[in-house]
This record gives sequence, structure tokens and C-alpha cells, in this order.
Amino acid sequence: YVAGTAGWGPTFGGRPTVASYPPGPYTCTTNDATIRITGYTGPGGAITIPGAINGLPVTSIGDLAFYRYSSLTNITIPVGVTNIGAFAFAGCVGLTALTIPDGVTTIGEAAFDNCVNLTNVLVPDSVTSIGGAAFYDCAGLTGITIGNSVASLGDYTFSGCSSLARVNFRGNVPSI
Repeated sequence: YVAGTAGWGPTFGGRPTVASYPPGPYTCTTNDATIRITGYTGPGGAITIPGAINGLPVTSIGDLAFYRYSSLTNITIPVGVTNIGAFAFAGCVGLTALTIPDGVTTIGEAAFDNCVNLTNVLVPDSVTSIGGAAFYDCAGLTGITIGNSVASLGDYTFSGCSSLARVNFRGNVPSI
């Protein structure tokens, strides 16, 4: 039952109906009154991930949540998200623009692997860890700025980034 759907009411066959969870094109799980996005079923294009679903804050983009969603072109991650999971956006070959908000602390392993049309990335100062192969095979990536809190870069972080001409570290170069 989706609120507002014609023909449905608070009961069906004498039994209570329940609103589908979550509304919209996202699948998710809850943990300690927060939301982890686990999947996406929308049309793609430019999307802004919501900061809250059913009144609960979105704090994590789960592993494989948008994996191989080739029709995504632009993603804005909301303030409040602290973790981007492993392979979260891997294979999003249509992705050309990405906004990672301040507050994200972890970018998981291969999170943006094979995002071949992504050209420029700004990793905010809040990020402390970038997993191995996070930007693996991002052939169109020409530049990346890494915030001053990154303490470590995983193995093969930029492997296959054949167009990468500039990596700018705002702080000290982390251990690689």
C-alpha cells in the first residue's frame, strides 16, 4: 500500500494496511533510527539522494547500492551521510558529476570503480579513508582534490585512470 493510492484505505479485507517502506525509488535498511540506502530503482539521470526517508536521516550509502546503474548522470549525496560503501557506485558509466558532502568520513573499496565518464572529483576534508580501487578504471578522470584529513589511500586507488593529470592534496600526502 502506498499512501494516496486509489482504492486503498486504512483496511483491506478487514485487516490493516501498511504504507510501503520506503516510498520512492530507494530500498533501504534501518539501524539505530538511521537509514542505509541499499538500492535504487528510479529512472536515473541527475538525482539528489534524500537527506531523510520516512523522517529518519540517511547516514550511509550501502555496498553495491547503485552498482552498474548506467543511466545515472549526476549524483548529489546529502549532508548527513558519513559512509559510502564498497562498490556503491561502481559501474555507473554514465556518471559525469558527483557531489560528496562534508561529513562523509569513509569512501569504500571500489566505490566509484569504472565510472569512466566521471571527470573531476572533490573529496571533502571530512574524509579520513579512501578504500582500495576507489576510483579504479575511471578513464575520464582528469583531476581530483583530496581533503586534508585523508590518512590513507588503499591499493590501486587510481589504477586505470589513464587521463588523470592532477591529484591535489589539501593536507599532507597520505600513506599509499
